[in-house]
Amino acid sequence: MKISVCYITKNEEKNLARSLASAAPTADEIILVDTGSTDKTCEIARSYGAKVYPYTWQDDFSGPRNFAIEQATGDYILFLDADEYVAKESCTRLRQLIEQNCGHDALLMKRYDIDTDETDILGEIFVLRAFRRRLGLRYTGRIHEELCEDGQPLKDIGVLNPELVKLYHTGYEASVNKAKAERNLRILQEELKTATQPGRLYMYLAEACRGIGDMAGMENYARLDIVQGRRPVAFASRSYRMLLAYLAEQGRESDRYKLATAAVKDFPELPEFWAELAICQAASYEYAQALASMKKALQKDREFPPLSLEPKEFSPVMVQVAREKQKEWQTLDAQARRLKIVSCLIARNEAGEIESWLAKASVYSDEILVVDTGSEDGTAMMAQQFGARVFSFDWQDDFAAARNFALEQVPEDADWIVFLDADETFYEPQRLRGFLAHMMWQQPDIEGVQVPIVNVDMDAWGREIQRFRALRIWRNRRAYRYRGVIHEALYSSGGEIRQSYAAELAVRHTGYSAGRIQQKLTRNLQLIMKAMQEQGEHPLHFRYLADCLYGLHEYELAAAYAQKALQSGITTVAGEGELYRLWLHCARKLQKPAAKQLEILTEARQNGCDDWELLGWQGIIEAESGKYEQAQGLLTQFLQQASAQDLAAGSNAVQGMMAEVYAARAVCRAKLGDAAGARLDWQQALAANPYHEEILQAYYQFGGEQPADFLAQVAAFFADKEQGYKYLAAWAVRFGHGRIISLLTAYLPQNQRQLWELFAKGQHAEAGEQASLQASIYVQELFAALVMLPVDKRRLQPLDCHEWAALLPAAWERIIGRIYGWFDHLQPADWPEYQAGLNALQGFADAAAYQEYASIALDFSWEQVRQTAQILADQQQWQVAYGLLAEIPADEIGDAATFWYQTGVCLYHLQEWAAAQECLTRAAEAGASQPDLPAYQAWSTRRERL
Repeated sequence: MKISVCYITKNEEKNLARSLASAAPTADEIILVDTGSTDKTCEIARSYGAKVYPYTWQDDFSGPRNFAIEQATGDYILFLDADEYVAKESCTRLRQLIEQNCGHDALLMKRYDIDTDETDILGEIFVLRAFRRRLGLRYTGRIHEELCEDGQPLKDIGVLNPELVKLYHTGYEASVNKAKAERNLRILQEELKTATQPGRLYMYLAEACRGIGDMAGMENYARLDIVQGRRPVAFASRSYRMLLAYLAEQGRESDRYKLATAAVKDFPELPEFWAELAICQAASYEYAQALASMKKALQKDREFPPLSLEPKEFSPVMVQVAREKQKEWQTLDAQARRLKIVSCLIARNEAGEIESWLAKASVYSDEILVVDTGSEDGTAMMAQQFGARVFSFDWQDDFAAARNFALEQVPEDADWIVFLDADETFYEPQRLRGFLAHMMWQQPDIEGVQVPIVNVDMDAWGREIQRFRALRIWRNRRAYRYRGVIHEALYSSGGEIRQSYAAELAVRHTGYSAGRIQQKLTRNLQLIMKAMQEQGEHPLHFRYLADCLYGLHEYELAAAYAQKALQSGITTVAGEGELYRLWLHCARKLQKPAAKQLEILTEARQNGCDDWELLGWQGIIEAESGKYEQAQGLLTQFLQQASAQDLAAGSNAVQGMMAEVYAARAVCRAKLGDAAGARLDWQQALAANPYHEEILQAYYQFGGEQPADFLAQVAAFFADKEQGYKYLAAWAVRFGHGRIISLLTAYLPQNQRQLWELFAKGQHAEAGEQASLQASIYVQELFAALVMLPVDKRRLQPLDCHEWAALLPAAWERIIGRIYGWFDHLQPADWPEYQAGLNALQGFADAAAYQEYASIALDFSWEQVRQTAQILADQQQWQVAYGLLAEIPADEIGDAATFWYQTGVCLYHLQEWAAAQECLTRAAEAGASQPDLPAYQAWSTRRERL
């Protein structure tokens, strides 16, 4: 059998002689295709009897390889790289091994990557280096080329025994590697533009990006490779390995855990992936699972086949470490199992939450205690049926009293107490026991554990609103009891409760959802005011009032109470940082100048408060002001400090602002020319909060990825993929991204999906008919747009305005005509549509548009003017509503109690405190019965004092 040994080269004088010498005993002929060497490469080749052919380099490795095949005359071809050589002891037997296995179409050889020392193996992989010469055999792909026959991958591939033949690969100098990576990346990116199967390139693109230090690009392409599933190529696990190592280096433990879980599914035979999963599970305090995974790793190591396309990197040292970890985890798992944990809950009418709460609590609890304060919806019965011990307690407008009653029912032999609200559950309840066991081992003097409370809005796709930390877990001590009728806190009769912080035990809190928060805040406000009336003002009341008023969007008043609380010197578990945070957020809501916002941060630092959150906000404010270099430095400093294990020492809301910090730094990096860094920061921002529309939009516009690639990347950030795709579909519709919509039609609402499918099929007429049925949805938007159209544009486009108005219902067309001056007066019959127009304006019109629209209400009766004022007040258009009320003559005010109440509320929101107080007093004297009248009276009085 004749064997041809082939090479393609360029400037390989340092490596070629060794490779040729190792291959010579096998070769009947040597074919070398040179792509432009300027050193002694060709001279060295000829000295070994090689036939040398020049070839013009065209950024395509397949071209010269295929040219070399065309020059070969052997029955079998051995194709080596110049920096590869056959081990000395294998040289004489390689030919015999090829002859013995020549029945296969191609043969794999095990290659060992080294620097200079053959005993220092950097990596190993099976590579296809020998194959039968046949017509139709061609390499495909510009780089990382694959051998195919008639366009199809080879099927009959054998493996040469690695015990009998070894192939070494050198060339790992840093400078050489980077130059190769830069060249490879350029070629791959060009090929990607025209590739019919781009998935073949993603793994190699990830490697090239890593080679030049572009870790953002590496992560991007590695994820694209992973999402398409395991590919039938040698060393297909490379993307997993690169990304796992990077995530570990970055401290992104949650992402690392998810990726390790996926890795063992795609590559179940690799022991190192099972060990990686075990490490992640132990880091999450899941010791039983970690033990099972590490056992699997050791088993897979013993069973690993001698011949495998996937290299095993589970060394003897790793085996020893694995066994040591098993012993440690066995001790911690046993401790976790011995703990007795009691969960407590006070509840009232929580039927909608109780089942989920009980299910989560049962994961870590030995006993569950529920104190019911008067439920009428079956809450108590549901808890009893689940197996909880249920106690009744008469509600006394005092949260501390109810909580302390629950604590009195806890058995004396309990080790730990977990006290959550009904709308609070742990994201990862299975971690709690292991965490406590680990903490008792490392910090035996800790008595209580603060956890991050993550406020999520269930009425807005479950997006995160903010985070704070709170004490929810403590040792069972009779000395620990609650104080405070609201915002109650745990105190010890024996002094301080020594606490730690567990960032890993995040609690999902749904009580701040848009549909619930107003009711809760109003309740809390009433309780605070009652306490102030009964006990007198206390600095803690200022703190609680600031919180409530901020939630009720009373930002000026909330800021004032935050400042009063700070001036009082009151200390709370959350610290002064939370008060400065609230004050700063009020300033941002009120759109105060950047200088004013920075003044708040300066005052915080001057008073000894240096929370990392304040550093992050300074960076965000500077970025908004266009000071990109200064902002980037601040934001980078913030991110370096805000690691998960450090959050205990920092601000409560650090984690909640990570998305905004990363997004701000992405803007800075983009503006300063660092595209790769900006891309990574956008991805980090979405990882922190994928439900952030502005960040999604900015990343899509910035990244330039194909829609399918963009979706593959972004979808990975959603814990619930189904919900994530629905959200992305809605986002794409709102922002008009048709190519994204076409990929997510299955997740559109039915009406939108039907329209899109008709349009995509070219059935435009049918789509138009369907759209007309939905036109009423958009008529309101057209009406609002015409009301808001500036006067100068109305004058410049009179014909257009008439045509647009003609698209509206007749009554709305008359209303637009009245506003534009085409008619002098509206008719009584237009009143219902005028009211509907007010609703159409909500969420679109500014104050000037509302003012203009309200002025034509004077065409109707005074009773209808009063109704218009009420609608405007409901929409918080206080100035416009007050203007209408002021137009009503004294003998036309109708119900005096209602009139003076409406006027007083408007004046209050316009900060006319004295006038508001006078009107509200008149309302009370006239017999007004609105439940919030006393609150408005009290607020007006306090604002005057402030």
